[in-house]
Amino acid sequence: MLKLVKLYSSKENIFPEIIFHNGLNVIYATATKKTNDKKTSHSLGKSKLAEILDFMIIKKPKTGFFLKSDEIFSDFTFYLEIQTSANLYYTIQREVKGKISIYSSAQPINVIKSGVFSIVGKNLGVDAAKKALNEGLKLNVVENSLGHLRTGLRYCIRNQEEYSDIFKVKNTPENDRTWKPYLSGLLGINSDLIAGKYNARDTAKRLKTAIDELEHISSPNQNAAAIEAEISRLEESVSAMDRDLSDFSFQKIDKDITRELVDDIGQNITNLNQERYSIEQRISDINESLKAVFNFNIEDVLDIYKSIEIHLPDELVKTYDDLATLNKKMTQGRKEHLEKAKLKLIENLSSVSEELSELSSEQKKLSSLLLEKEAFKKYQKLQGIIRKDEAKLSTLRERLEKLDSATNLRARLSETNIEEAQLADKIIRASRQSVNGSIKNINSIFGGLVKDILGIDAYFYLKINKEGNPQFEVGTSDETAVYEGHSYKKVMAACFDLALLTHYSDSSYYRFSYHDGLLESLEDKVKLRLIDAWRVIAERNKLQLIITVLDADIPENSQGSKIYFKKGEIIRELHDRGDDGRLFRMKKF
Repeated sequence: MLKLVKLYSSKENIFPEIIFHNGLNVIYATATKKTNDKKTSHSLGKSKLAEILDFMIIKKPKTGFFLKSDEIFSDFTFYLEIQTSANLYYTIQREVKGKISIYSSAQPINVIKSGVFSIVGKNLGVDAAKKALNEGLKLNVVENSLGHLRTGLRYCIRNQEEYSDIFKVKNTPENDRTWKPYLSGLLGINSDLIAGKYNARDTAKRLKTAIDELEHISSPNQNAAAIEAEISRLEESVSAMDRDLSDFSFQKIDKDITRELVDDIGQNITNLNQERYSIEQRISDINESLKAVFNFNIEDVLDIYKSIEIHLPDELVKTYDDLATLNKKMTQGRKEHLEKAKLKLIENLSSVSEELSELSSEQKKLSSLLLEKEAFKKYQKLQGIIRKDEAKLSTLRERLEKLDSATNLRARLSETNIEEAQLADKIIRASRQSVNGSIKNINSIFGGLVKDILGIDAYFYLKINKEGNPQFEVGTSDETAVYEGHSYKKVMAACFDLALLTHYSDSSYYRFSYHDGLLESLEDKVKLRLIDAWRVIAERNKLQLIITVLDADIPENSQGSKIYFKKGEIIRELHDRGDDGRLFRMKKF
């Protein structure tokens, strides 16, 4: 269990000790002055005590927490003593700007002044301190409901802004799965069912999102069978082209070979052939010229002339002899020149013939290689087609895989939806009072308190909302009462907390509640009935029910007389007549 014993600090003159007891515990504040001082967050401090208690039960403070945000508290150390069993007490020591230590003892002590105690943990961080305290308290009811030390305080401490939602309590954004499994466990519904329901809902959402994404990527109009057929066709086509490619050989291919290059060599060969023919013709002409012989005999000429009885003069005969001699000399010189020209032409012919032979060989080789290169172009083209088809195959396979994945996910989604529906059915059946003794008893206590205080019949129940999740609702005989104003809902919220405390008053659960401003805005008769109900239920179940009350909220009886609290119920009295009337006996901060 967790019952409060006392709260004190390292500066007793500023923050005097507060002792808690079974029954009604009242933080009573008297305000005689009206103030518009907005500089102070402290005022008298009746609401701050709840924050300090929460802080001392290992809360991780948020930004703006008053003890952390003001340097005047930097050297404060607070101590909260709690009772966990008949003979075991824990004292939580927490420095405002330091670590946490936990001590245990067999009886109430003040660790500052004296006492025999053991160290549970020294200089711990928040998480380590929560773990140590959670293990020591052994709040089985809380743990069996999938909660922990901090979770259970939800229905123990309510500030003035936390009455509007009876079941959720907190007025900050919060995921339902952080508190509904715990509350369900307290109400006798297996917390695992609720947690499983939320897990199934989350899984269904993730599956639906994944399916939508897959269908967006692969057109929803596409058919898996059609894609498989297209894949088979392309695979056969690619396989056939691969076989064709395997027959190609390109060991001799020179990437610089072109048709123009081969054609240029052919033209050179033609030109050289023409040149060779010209040389050969010239050599032939020279050979013919060399065969010609100059043959002139003057005696033969004289015989011819004598036969026709013509006499040649001696001078003329002499002249013919000289001419013949000259002609012979000239013929010999011409022959020598032709021989030289012939030799030169033969050399040129040999050179041209040799060049023709080389070019013809090169032409033959290049032509052969060109044929292979043109085949290579076909090979490359075929390769390009294969690459495109293989890319298309990859895309189709990926698309088919996504369609198959979407199909599998739909199957899982269907299974998850069935599982979620089954869990919802189990939850509804588990919440029936005919099979759930806890929810029946807690409902009975809750309804009795509301009837005694507000005079209306009230009950709570669980339903499955439109999102498919469990939702707690309150029903009343006068449905408008719940929505008439904040005050009615505030009372019902406090009654729900007390119903839980009462039901688990003999179990490993909390033994206190703190309701800030509970009497504010209530009718006097409602206040009187509430105070009486609180006293009875606290004394009967040995609970510590803490409330904060302004003197202006003290109820009056039918004769107009204020009904004050009993002696001993007020555990701290605050007033605005001086610094010593505040929770922290210091100037405003």
